[in-house]
Amino acid sequence: MIFTLVPLRISPVQPVRFLVALGARIPQTLQRSSTVSYPETFEVCRALKEYILSGTFTPPCNKKMRKEMRRVSENFIAKDNRLFYTGPNKTYMRLVVCTEEEKRSVLMECHNSGTSNHNGVRGTRDRVIAGYFWPTLMKDVTEWVKCCRRCQLNDPMKTGTPVLHSIKVKAAWEVIGLDLIGPLRETGQKNKYVLTMTDLYTKWVVAEPLQNKTATEVSAAIIKTLYLFGMVKKIITDQGREFVNELNENIFATLKIKHAVSSAYHPQTNGQDERTNQNVKRVLRKYVNESHNDWDIHLPAVVYGINTAKQSSTRHTPYFLFFHRHPHLPEVMNACPMGEDFKIADPEDDLDTRVNEMKILNEKVLSNIENAQKRQQKSYRNRKRKLMSTISPGDEVLISQDFNIKQRKDTLADRHKGPFTVDSISKKGVADGER
Repeated sequence: MIFTLVPLRISPVQPVRFLVALGARIPQTLQRSSTVSYPETFEVCRALKEYILSGTFTPPCNKKMRKEMRRVSENFIAKDNRLFYTGPNKTYMRLVVCTEEEKRSVLMECHNSGTSNHNGVRGTRDRVIAGYFWPTLMKDVTEWVKCCRRCQLNDPMKTGTPVLHSIKVKAAWEVIGLDLIGPLRETGQKNKYVLTMTDLYTKWVVAEPLQNKTATEVSAAIIKTLYLFGMVKKIITDQGREFVNELNENIFATLKIKHAVSSAYHPQTNGQDERTNQNVKRVLRKYVNESHNDWDIHLPAVVYGINTAKQSSTRHTPYFLFFHRHPHLPEVMNACPMGEDFKIADPEDDLDTRVNEMKILNEKVLSNIENAQKRQQKSYRNRKRKLMSTISPGDEVLISQDFNIKQRKDTLADRHKGPFTVDSISKKGVADGER
């Protein structure tokens, strides 16, 4: 199994580091023990209880400790052979916990019991403070909640941002991303899906309406596009069955095209086509009729509009980068009418000039894309800045299954599963492990 890792929490029972898989960055080492025990703290509590009950000091009370006990004893009372903390105002009574077993029982009662609902740190702390007291209460409650196994498996986790590895492309129609939109309202042509294909270099978009998303129909649309615009070196898709199947794999192998599948835990791999889908849906919403069943009529115009709009990353339109000329837009198509002396130029006459122009343009576009990727990486890193834990081979981890829950529509299933043992970790932070 392949999974990427970000740190989570540590079990109070098993001394292992549990983590949740949502990103690819390998963080700094996190060293936490199980629930902290302070035997000397409970010894002081028991000595204070003995002093209030009998007026005598028990070892190991030195002169300084005896003086301190006399001072704080005003905030405590003994009743039924138990010690209670009343505070300076003596308006409440909170049982003083004097042993490790009592502390564990209180934390179980206030966090793990059926009426405690596995609340967070604040909710559990309020329940404990309402009836109990010991000197390290705040720290112990925080540690207990963070180490709760059921909370680890089900609570949403605040994870650090994984490293965003930008895909490097150097030429047009070299690497494309594929994705599906739908199901949408069925149109008069029986179409319910849209297959989108985006060139990662020029940002050129192709969108094909489909009646269904079977592997056969999706494959036919892919082959049609490749024969129209040419073969590519790599195709990036998600883990959908319409993409990851024997039919497509055989087609890609025959055409010598590398098929890269994005991880469910790191869908940013195919982020460019995800962005294309957002743009297509955003514009279609503005043109469809009230029944939303004529979207395939507007789809070609919407795609043309996207391809003739300047992209912020390349600073050129996809149309210009793909065809090496600016598009003729309807409103300006007849702005320069051709005269009777119009002649078609010989393409061989200025071939060298065009090649040099394209070489200079390609260098500028690559520079623009690289700068845009740096800005995206900086913005991505700034979303969440947290100290992270280093994951090493041999560690036990939990991985997120939010994606599987959405697929199964099982809202009551655990949000994480495991533990899994990490066997190895790649340079990009991808861990290989087994259960």
